[in-house]
Amino acid sequence: MTETPTPSLSAAAAKRLSSWLGHLGVSPMAFDDTVGLLNPLLRVHQLQARVVDKLTETPTASTLVLQVGGAFPALKAGQYLMVGITIQGVRHRRAYSPRRLADRPDCIAITVQRQPGGLVSNHINEVLSVGDVIDIEPPAGDFVLPTPVPPAVLLIAGGSGITPCMAMLGELRQHAPATRVTLLYFARSQRDRILAQALTELTQRWTSFTYVPLDSTVHTPASPEDGRTPPILNPQATSTRTLDETLLHDTVPSWTSAATYCCGPAPLMDAARRIWADAGVSRHLHLEAFAAPTPSGDPDARHHVTLHRAGESREFDAAGNLTLLVAGEQAGFQIKHGCRQGICHECTCRLHRGSVQDLGSGQRIDGEGQPIRLCVSTALSDLDLESLN
Repeated sequence: MTETPTPSLSAAAAKRLSSWLGHLGVSPMAFDDTVGLLNPLLRVHQLQARVVDKLTETPTASTLVLQVGGAFPALKAGQYLMVGITIQGVRHRRAYSPRRLADRPDCIAITVQRQPGGLVSNHINEVLSVGDVIDIEPPAGDFVLPTPVPPAVLLIAGGSGITPCMAMLGELRQHAPATRVTLLYFARSQRDRILAQALTELTQRWTSFTYVPLDSTVHTPASPEDGRTPPILNPQATSTRTLDETLLHDTVPSWTSAATYCCGPAPLMDAARRIWADAGVSRHLHLEAFAAPTPSGDPDARHHVTLHRAGESREFDAAGNLTLLVAGEQAGFQIKHGCRQGICHECTCRLHRGSVQDLGSGQRIDGEGQPIRLCVSTALSDLDLESLN
């Protein structure tokens, strides 16, 4: 593997130089384009990263090790990162959970699971190679550990939802190793469990960490097993296991008082939301959707939507089984968005009139000027919206 040395020009010096040149009429974009010819990691406004390693995690997931420049800001474990990938001349943006690498301070890692029909995820797994340069944006999001760290933390992950949890595990292992940490990790099978080897090794090095891998095909079809059997705290786990009160009491007796972070498919998130609400401890539960919720409304229902942006109005009809973002796109409109799963908030609009359902929370929102996200909202009536981006 050949790597480009870390640029010697500091980010602070580059920003000062860019600011000084700005007084001479050189725009930040022009500055970045110029220094990017020398090394793309010197850019300080529109950041880029270089792929320096690519690892196969499962048959459907790969980890990219990305070298970042000095302008990449501090990363909090659990945050997301917007990645820009150009495919056939069109730039696409997606959100992934980065994690720092203890032995590579100039690098971060993201793990990308292939999605059925997913243009970007399949391109990353099949085409993107070591040496390629991709666009990145500063990390964001509030799915992060509190300060100070509580004495007990419960992490619940499903599928690729393990990636922000893995970042949190690294943070806790390094800075709060005495914290009692339990991870419940649902995957379709051992073969589909992302970062399985790293998690098993972590249990051997960290006595305060309890790892509970659970094979579950309740909501997704199983993949064939590959024969490997990891250490399992509760060997009774089967393909029908799902998150419920019995599992929690068996594995984490003090779960009602633990700071809990859950990331995964909608059924897992819904189960966690219900269980913690029934126990009256929703305040301890933090959720991060890692897949776009699927609308379940009436496909025959039609609601008229008016979307105002930059002095222009766009009108389209939205079916009950489509998100507002998809309905607008199917009507031929280009609507500003990013992650398509309710994380980045770039498709946020103000709801002036009408009612929508938030697919993340399941709540009905009535138009009184509240912000809504088009990618995780469905229409319940005719709507009047104002874009906030």
